[in-house]
Amino acid sequence: MENTPEDKKPEERREEGIKPYVKYSGMAFQMIGVLVVVALAGRKLDEYVGNEKPWFTIALLLIGVVASMVLTILSINKK
Repeated sequence: MENTPEDKKPEERREEGIKPYVKYSGMAFQMIGVLVVVALAGRKLDEYVGNEKPWFTIALLLIGVVASMVLTILSINKK
């Protein structure tokens, strides 16, 4: 016999409602973290090389966006 939402205790129903929130907010912080790290790395690399324009910052940010999207998609597909 399946457990329907009516059969579950209020605490169990509340935990099930919190789990997706925690999962998706964690993914948001992960994306922000990746972008901050690559932006700082690009900035330092541009300073080290002496670029007048932030080419490394732009390139690394684009790579970071792609990496963040891949991590997000993999995380969503994982059950």
